[in-house]
Amino acid sequence: MIAVFSRGIWRIPQLEALLGERVVYRPRRASRELKGVVGWGRKPTAERAHRFAARNGLPYVALEDAFLRSFDLGVRRTPPLAVVIDDVGVYYDATRPSRLEQLLNHGDEQLASVSGDADHAISLIREHRLSKYNHAPDAAPLPEDGRKRVLVVDQTRDDMSVVLGMADAGSFERMLASARAENPGARIYVKGHPDVLAGKKRGYLEQVRDDADTVVLARDINPLSLIEHMDRVYVVSSQVGFEAMLCGKPVVCFGMPFYAGWGATDDRVACDRRRARRNARDIFAAAYLLCSRYVHPQRGGRGTIFDVIEHLALQRRMARENAGELFCFGFQLWKRHYVLPFLKTPSNR
Repeated sequence: MIAVFSRGIWRIPQLEALLGERVVYRPRRASRELKGVVGWGRKPTAERAHRFAARNGLPYVALEDAFLRSFDLGVRRTPPLAVVIDDVGVYYDATRPSRLEQLLNHGDEQLASVSGDADHAISLIREHRLSKYNHAPDAAPLPEDGRKRVLVVDQTRDDMSVVLGMADAGSFERMLASARAENPGARIYVKGHPDVLAGKKRGYLEQVRDDADTVVLARDINPLSLIEHMDRVYVVSSQVGFEAMLCGKPVVCFGMPFYAGWGATDDRVACDRRRARRNARDIFAAAYLLCSRYVHPQRGGRGTIFDVIEHLALQRRMARENAGELFCFGFQLWKRHYVLPFLKTPSNR
């Protein structure tokens, strides 16, 4: 039995399947059956769960959205199809160890045991252009003028992956300046975070404007479809950097995300704890397979990464086919409520 104190966690569909335990909400006291306490990452809202765990000598387990989270955005209250479970730290917190970091430092046998699944999953993710969120349309064709293309990735202001990723607002300024200085003659593309483009949060590079050498991407775009056109990718701690690695692109990191510090990225900060040398497949195996748990999107209950990949690929295909304006005729009024969920996507109306 696992205790939770967050209403948001308590409301996650299939939470018990993800945790593999019965879940109780805000218990007043610890019982013999209670095996641990779950909280959401390093957020202040997890403090009550931390205190309860410490007071009763119970392990604290951190949950976070996983790397193939859902079709639509979490800020639109779309439930997650996958979570990261960490009983050591949190994968984006570079200031202290995490289960993911320990696996990459010492888990040679575990990584090797899932290498085949990792290769297959990476191939499918690239084929279907899957990301953390998958609602955005593919990128339109970019100018073919022979200029080098460099992607600079913004994030949401004060996001914990920035604060605990050994970075700050100045990291974004240095990233943009370095991208321009290190790639003379290149066209710089600045990509905002989906939550910022949806008007839900603020970013760090919102003041950047278009000029002869800079293109600010003002609408949400599928990350992998954009990465495919890039020669180099600059990030602070965004997951887009890892997706660029999966696509074989050189990545420069101005923070310390989970995939930096292993010799596979050009790192502008360092983490002494990360001593092993790992490639993109190793990091994928640890993050997406060994540290993540998945819900079966149709049946409910525990699923696999391949169940989620199949579902997200289908949702992307249906969104493309149903994009634009849809006109439906001959429906009785009471039927509209039931038909709408089958047709509505973020790309139509």
